[in-house]
Amino acid sequence: MLRLDRVSKFYSAGGVVSSGFSKVSLNFDRGEFVAITGESGSGKSTLLNVISGLDSFEEGEMYVEGSPTSGFSGRDMEDYRKKYIGNIFQTFNLINSYTVYQNVEMVLLLAGCDRNEIKDKVRDIIKKVGLSEYEKTKASKLSGGQKQRVAIARALARETPIIVADEPTGNLDSKSAADVIKLLHDVSEDKLVIIVTHNYDQVEPYVTRKITMHDGRVVEDRRIGERKGQVKAENGAASEIKAPTAPGSLSFGNTLRLAARNTFNLPAKFVLLLFVFIFLCGGTFMAYSSFKNLGATAAGSGYTDYFTEARPDRIVVTKTDRSLFTDEDYEKLAALENVKSVEKRDLLMDTEIVFNSDEIGYYITAAPVRAEGLEDLLTEGRMPEADDEAIFLFAEDDPYISDSMMDLALDQVSQTFDNNSGTGYSDMKIVGYGYLTEEMEEYYDDTTTWIDGVAGFTDAKLEDFETAKAASSSSVEIDIGDKIITPENYGYFNVMAGPSMEKGEVLVPEEMAYMGGDGYEKASELTLNAVNPYETKSADLKITKTYNQQNVASVVGVQDYEAVAGNVYISSEDYEKLFGNVGYQTSVIAEDARCAEELKTEIEDAGFDAFYIYEAYVSSNASMTAIINTFRAVILAGVLAVLFFVSYFIIKLIFKSRNSYFSIARMLGATKENCAALLRWDMFVVFNIAYFILAALVAGAGSEAYPAPSILISLAGYIDPWDYVILYAVLCILAVLLAARYSRQMFKKTAMNAHREEV
Repeated sequence: MLRLDRVSKFYSAGGVVSSGFSKVSLNFDRGEFVAITGESGSGKSTLLNVISGLDSFEEGEMYVEGSPTSGFSGRDMEDYRKKYIGNIFQTFNLINSYTVYQNVEMVLLLAGCDRNEIKDKVRDIIKKVGLSEYEKTKASKLSGGQKQRVAIARALARETPIIVADEPTGNLDSKSAADVIKLLHDVSEDKLVIIVTHNYDQVEPYVTRKITMHDGRVVEDRRIGERKGQVKAENGAASEIKAPTAPGSLSFGNTLRLAARNTFNLPAKFVLLLFVFIFLCGGTFMAYSSFKNLGATAAGSGYTDYFTEARPDRIVVTKTDRSLFTDEDYEKLAALENVKSVEKRDLLMDTEIVFNSDEIGYYITAAPVRAEGLEDLLTEGRMPEADDEAIFLFAEDDPYISDSMMDLALDQVSQTFDNNSGTGYSDMKIVGYGYLTEEMEEYYDDTTTWIDGVAGFTDAKLEDFETAKAASSSSVEIDIGDKIITPENYGYFNVMAGPSMEKGEVLVPEEMAYMGGDGYEKASELTLNAVNPYETKSADLKITKTYNQQNVASVVGVQDYEAVAGNVYISSEDYEKLFGNVGYQTSVIAEDARCAEELKTEIEDAGFDAFYIYEAYVSSNASMTAIINTFRAVILAGVLAVLFFVSYFIIKLIFKSRNSYFSIARMLGATKENCAALLRWDMFVVFNIAYFILAALVAGAGSEAYPAPSILISLAGYIDPWDYVILYAVLCILAVLLAARYSRQMFKKTAMNAHREEV
C-alpha cells in the first residue's frame, strides 16, 4: 500500500546542503509491524516524517495505493495525513491544556465527525488504552506513560491504515515502555505500524520486519515474521481489511467550539490578548474621535453673515406656522432630552455691544445679558439702576482688559452701539465690573465672535437691543408717492426711533421726500413696510420734517451729516409696532455639541422647524478646509496602520505559546483553512470581549453613575451610536486581517518544520 522508489531528502541552511537520507526504496503493506533502527543521525526519523507526510522529499517518488505523491499540493498532503496517517510522537505532542477526552476528541473533530456522535467512540478508545479514570484529567497532569497512551488513543481514533511512531518509548521508563509497545501491538490489527526506535530489544518480540539505516541509507531490510494481513481467520477465509475512509472537514460548529476552548483554556494568553485588543480598540476609538474632532474644527473654521454666537451646540428654532412662541412651547422644548437651556431672547445671542471711549482710550466688545443675578460676580462698582447703565464682566487673566482700565472706565460716559444691527450711538456708563465664571468663559470661548466679555443691562435696555436686532434683520421698503424706495435703488438707509418724534410722524432725508413728490413739492406722507422671515408689518406716516446737510444739527441733533445720512426717524411707538414682536424665534442649547444634530431631529419630531448653526457656515478658506480633510483622512489611515502592525507583532509574540498547538493540529490532519479559521475565531472572540468592554466604558463616560476618567470622556467626545457600528465593522476587519497575516506566516513552513521551531 506504500512504496518508496529511490526517495531522497535534503536540507539547506546558510547555503549548505545536507542529506537527511538518500535513494531509499521500500515497500510496506498492511499488517506489518516494522521497526526502523540505526544510530542517531542515520536518517530514520526523517524517513518517518516523509512517510507520514509531515515533511517533503526532493527526489524519487512515494506511492500510496499506487498513486504518486510528488505532485501533491499542500492540501493534497493534508488530506493524505488525515486519511492514512496516525502519528505517535516521542514528545507525545498532546495539547497540555486539554483533558484526555478533549485530546482524543480533537482528532475526530478535525476529521469532520459530529461531536455528539463520537462520545461513545472516544470513551471506548480511552478505555482500550486503560485511561478511563483519567478522562477529565488535563494532559499536563499525566505521567509520561499515561501521556503516550493518550497519544496512541489519539492515533487510533480515526482508524487510519498507517500508524507511525517516532521513538514512542524514548522518554519512558522500562516498564512503561514495555506496556506502550505491547499496547501498540495489541491495537494495531490490520494496520501498517512503523516504529522508529534506538532500542530494538523493546520491540523485538512484536516486529514482523526490521529496517536498519546508516548514514542516510538503508543497510538492512529483514522480514522476521508473517504480517498480520496474511493471517487466516479460524474459518480459513482471509481476514477483512478495512479500506480508509475519505477525509471529512471540520464543521463550522466544531470550529467555534474549538476556538472558544482555545480562547479560555490558557488564562495568561487570554488576558494578554484581551489587553492587546483593548489597546487596538482604544487606539482606533481615539483616532476616530480625533478624526471627527478635526472635521468639526474644519466645519467650524468658517463664518456666518448673520449669527454672531455660532456655537456648535446651538439650534435655532421656529414654529412651523411662523407664529409667536408661547410658554407652553418653551416648556415643550425644555423637556426634550439633551437640552441644556432654551434661550428665549434668541436675538441677543447675535448681538454684539461695543463700548467706545476716545477720551479714556478703550474699545470693548461684549455680549449683552440680563444684569439681574450677576451681582455676586462684581468686584468693583454697583449694579445698573437706569437703562443707560451697565456692568461689565471679563476673564480675570485677560491680557487686554485690566482692573486699572476698568477703574478708569467706571462711571464715565461711553459711546455705545450695536455692532451687528448697525443702529446709532447712545451714551452709556459702566457702573460696575467683575470676572466671568469658568463656566461662562467656556461658554463664550465656543462662539465665533471675538468678544472681550459680558455686559449686563436692565430688561428695558435688552428689549431695545432686541428690537434693534429685529429691525436690522428686516427688509424695509418705503412706499412714497408712486415710488418704492429700497436699499437697492436708493442706497443705504436705516429706520431708527427718534426720541423727539410723535406717533404717526416721520423724519426723512430731504432728497427722499423729493423722490416721492411731483418734482417741485416734497411728498407729505409715506408707508413703511418691514418684512422679516415671519411676517410683514406696515405703518402709514406723515412727513413732518426733512433734514439736509445744512440743518442736520438743528433737526437731528448731530453735527456730522455723513454719520446719519440716510436715517429715517420715527417715534418709539411706531418703531415698536414695526419691529417689537421678537418672539418668533428661539434657540435651544444642547447639553453637548456632539448631540446637537441628534437634538435637531428630536426638535423637528416635536413639531418645530430647526436649524443647526453649522449649516449656515461659509468656509473662510475652502482650500485650507480641503487640506484639513485630506490630512485627517491620511492621519487616520496612518494611525490604523500603526495600530495594526503594533498589535500584530505583540499578538505574534503572544501566539508563540500557541504555535505548538497549530503545528500539532496540522500533524493531526488540520488543513490550512481549519487552522486559519480556528485562529480567526479565537481572535474574534477576544476582540468582541475587548470591544464591548471598551464600548461600554466609552458610552457611559461622563454619566453621574459612572465618574469616568477624563481620557474616556474625551474619547467619547465625537462618538455617536452609528459610529459604534462603523468602528465595530472597521475593527472586525482589522481582527480578521491580523488573523490572516499570522496564519500566512504560520503556513510558510511545513508542519514538521513549524513544529521543530517550537520544540
